[in-house]
Amino acid sequence: MIIRQAEIQKFGKLEKEQYRFSPQINIIYGPNESGKSTLMQFLKAMMYGLEKSRVRKMLDTYKKYEPWDAPAYFSGSMIFETGEQQFLLERNFYYKERSTRLVNIRDGEELSVEYGDLDMLLGNVSAGAYENTFCIGQEQSVPARELGVLLEDERSNLAQTGSGDFPLSKALQNLEQKRKNKEKQKKELEQQRLADIRQLEVKQQMLESDIAVLKAQQEKQGTQKQNVQEQVKQLKQAAEPVLSEYRAVCRQEQELQKAIRQAQLNIARKHLKKEYLKKETEDGQKQKTEHQAGFSPLLLIGVAGLILAPILRTSLDGFQKIAPILNVICIVLILAGLVSAYGRRRRLQEVEMEAEAIQEGAEEEYGDEEVYQKVVKQLTALQQKRSVLEQQIDTFREQRKALQMQVARQEGSGDQITGQIQEKEVEAANLADQMQELQFRTAEERAIDQDIQALALSADTMQRLAAGMSKSLEHVLNRDMSEILAQITGNAHGQLQVSEGQGIVLSEQQKSRVPEAYSQGTMQQAYFAYRMAAGKLLAKEEPLPFLLDEAFAGYDTERLRQTLRWLAKQENQIFLFTCRETERELLLEEGIPFSEIRL
Repeated sequence: MIIRQAEIQKFGKLEKEQYRFSPQINIIYGPNESGKSTLMQFLKAMMYGLEKSRVRKMLDTYKKYEPWDAPAYFSGSMIFETGEQQFLLERNFYYKERSTRLVNIRDGEELSVEYGDLDMLLGNVSAGAYENTFCIGQEQSVPARELGVLLEDERSNLAQTGSGDFPLSKALQNLEQKRKNKEKQKKELEQQRLADIRQLEVKQQMLESDIAVLKAQQEKQGTQKQNVQEQVKQLKQAAEPVLSEYRAVCRQEQELQKAIRQAQLNIARKHLKKEYLKKETEDGQKQKTEHQAGFSPLLLIGVAGLILAPILRTSLDGFQKIAPILNVICIVLILAGLVSAYGRRRRLQEVEMEAEAIQEGAEEEYGDEEVYQKVVKQLTALQQKRSVLEQQIDTFREQRKALQMQVARQEGSGDQITGQIQEKEVEAANLADQMQELQFRTAEERAIDQDIQALALSADTMQRLAAGMSKSLEHVLNRDMSEILAQITGNAHGQLQVSEGQGIVLSEQQKSRVPEAYSQGTMQQAYFAYRMAAGKLLAKEEPLPFLLDEAFAGYDTERLRQTLRWLAKQENQIFLFTCRETERELLLEEGIPFSEIRL
C-alpha cells in the first residue's frame, strides 16, 4: 500500500493542508509542536477511523484532535494505491456526521467500507496489529501486550488450520464471553427462580392469612346466624298467643256480625210487618167507620126496589112484564148487601185483631233493637281489640321479616365466604405445587448447564491445540527478529527469541534477559526488531506503510545508520517523523533516495 496524497480539512492544529508523498522514504521534519504527530495520527485515522470515547473524563485521540472551533469540518481525504489500483478515501470524523467514502479512481466505482472493502485493501490487518508493529509513536517503542496475543493467534492458527485467517484469541474470548453470558443467564434464571419461590411463599402466607380471616368471619357469621335463628324462634313463640287470640277474636267477630245481620233482618221484617198491619188497620178502621154508618148501598138499593115495584106497576103501562125480573134483581141486591155487611163485620174483627198484633210487634221490635245495640257495642269492642292485635301481629311480622332478611344476608355472605375460602385453598394448593416444581432446576437451566459444559470443553480443546503451536513459525519469527537486530546493531547481540510469556528475550552466552535489562537504546532496537518481524508475519498480503514518530531518539549515529539502511531495503513505504536533521544527513551520506516535507 502506497499513500500518494493526503488532504486535511481540519485535524488538530492542521487546517486546509495538502501533502504529496514518495513511495519509499518520506521524512516529515519540523520542530516541536509543529504538527508532525498530528499528521501521523491523521494518516492512521484515515486508514482505521477515529472513534470518540464514551468516557467523558477520558482524553482520547478523538478529543485530542477534534477542532474546538469547527467540529463539523473534522475531516480529510487520502489517495492511495494498492495492486496497481488507485483509490480515494474520504472520512468525516465528526461523531454526529460520521461518514466514510471509498472510490476506485480508475473506474469511479464506489466501494463499501461497511462490508469490508477497505479492510481487504489493508490486507485484513487490524488496527491493533498495525499500531503494535509498523506504527511507532513517540515513547511507544515497547509494543502492547496485544501484540503477543496476536502472534499467539497467528502461530496457533497456522498450527491448526494451516493459515492465519482464524483469530484464536478472539475465538477463546468469544467462548469465554459466551460462557460468562451463560453463567450470567444461569444465575439470572436461578435468581429468578428463587425470587419466584420467595414471591410464591409471600403469596402463600398472604393466602393462609386470608383463609384464617375468612374462617374467623365464617365462624362469627355462624354464631350470628344461630343467634338470629334463636331470635326468630323466640319471636314465633311470642307471636303464637297473639295469633291464637287474634283468631279467637276473628271468630267472635264473625259470630257477632252474623248475629247483627240476623237482628237487622228480624227488625226489618218486623218493621215491614208493622207497616203492613198499620196500613191494614187503617183500612179496617175506615171500613169500621163505614160499617158504623149503618147501611150498605146494595141492601139499600134492593129494599128501595122492592118498595117502588108495586107503585110502578100501577102507574106505568107495561111495567108488569118486567116487574118479576126487577123483583129478582132487588132480591139479589138485598142478598148481596147482607153478604157485604157480614164481610165488613168480619173484616172489622180482623182489624181489631191486627191492631192488637201491631201493638205486640212494636213491643217485640223494641226488644230486638236493644239486642242489636248491645251486639254492635260488643262488635265495636272486638274490632278495636282486633286492630290492636293486628298491629301487634304486623310488628311481629316486620320483626320476623327483618330477621329473615338478616338470615338471608348472612347465608349469602356465608356462601360468598365459603366460595372465597375454597378459591383461596385451591390457589394455595396450586402455589404449593408451583413451589414444589421450582425446587428443581428448569429445563432451560439444565440446557444452559449443558451449554456451559460444551463451551468449557471447546475452550479447553482449543487451548490444548494451541499449546502445540507451529515450531517452524516460531522459528521463522525468532530468525527474522534476530536478523533485523543483527543488521541494525552490527551483530552486537545474540539471538532474539519469543518467550513463553509472550514477550521477547535476548539470549547471549547461554543466558536470556529481557530487553529492559539493557540500555535504553538497545531495548528500543530489540523491540523495533520484534515489531518489524511481527509486522511482516501479520501483514502477509499487503505491505503497509511504516509510521515512525521519533522512533530512533535513543539510537546512536551508527545504529541509526544501520537502521536506515535496513529500512531502505524494505518494500514498505516509510514515514519518518522527526525534529532532528540526523536522519536526513545520514540518508544523504548513504545515497538513499528520500522525499522531504518540512512543517
